[in-house]
Amino acid sequence: MPVHNGSAYVAEAVQSVLGQTRPPVECLVIDDGSTDETAEVVRQFGNAVAYVRQDRIGVSGARNRGVALARGALVAFLDHDDVWLPTKLEHQLEAFAARGATIALCAMDVIDERGTVRRTLRLRPRDDLITGMLTFDGTETVSCSSTGLMRREELLNIGGFDPALSVSADWDLLFRMALAGPVAYVDEPLVRYRVHGANMSSDIAAMERDMTYAFAKAFADPRLPDALRGRKRRAYARMYRMLAGSYAGSRRRAAAVRTLAIALRYDPTIARGLLRRPN
Repeated sequence: MPVHNGSAYVAEAVQSVLGQTRPPVECLVIDDGSTDETAEVVRQFGNAVAYVRQDRIGVSGARNRGVALARGALVAFLDHDDVWLPTKLEHQLEAFAARGATIALCAMDVIDERGTVRRTLRLRPRDDLITGMLTFDGTETVSCSSTGLMRREELLNIGGFDPALSVSADWDLLFRMALAGPVAYVDEPLVRYRVHGANMSSDIAAMERDMTYAFAKAFADPRLPDALRGRKRRAYARMYRMLAGSYAGSRRRAAAVRTLAIALRYDPTIARGLLRRPN
């Protein structure tokens, strides 16, 4: 569990880990340079939690530190402001074993700051996740930063979370894990993902920077099927169209126009889809 200045939510996150019907081998909290009361909150759990403090290096570095210290053959991640439901590990372990997977995911409920469920995110598509992640064709991706259960050895083999990424580090890791082997999925909301003002995902400029970098990595990966490599321009067009929509939703008109123009340069045919969209 990586945490930076998370004293408001980290206790609930830790309690959700310790309250699993299939208890974990250990609960590691990596404090990434917090300046609030995070340390005091976590230390109240005593020996039930392994608390590790480090100078701030970013969320990817904190997750990788946890992987390096972990003792289990499998590792799972939880952001400090999210919550696992009690049967999360139990149900995912069953799916993991049945599928012979390298990573297991699950659906998740999106909650507000008060804990009220606003909607449920489910993994789509499930049969061709790699294509969906690159082309955004009906894709709904659940973040592996709080839902992911994976083989520690495989995670180390692919280099862990990329320290150059922040907002999209989980997208990049999921993509590489999906290339490495089968993905198991439990279509039941076993995680509660909290949306609040400090979420990294609200930083659209960082998302643009991260996704541009992550896409370059994805298309340079030798494991990527040739059929997908041939759809590179269309994939980039869809990615920039997604960014344009995000900027527009945040009322950043200039950025929305800029990224939409990039999308159209990659694939002018996406304009037809835009024209068909309702106002």
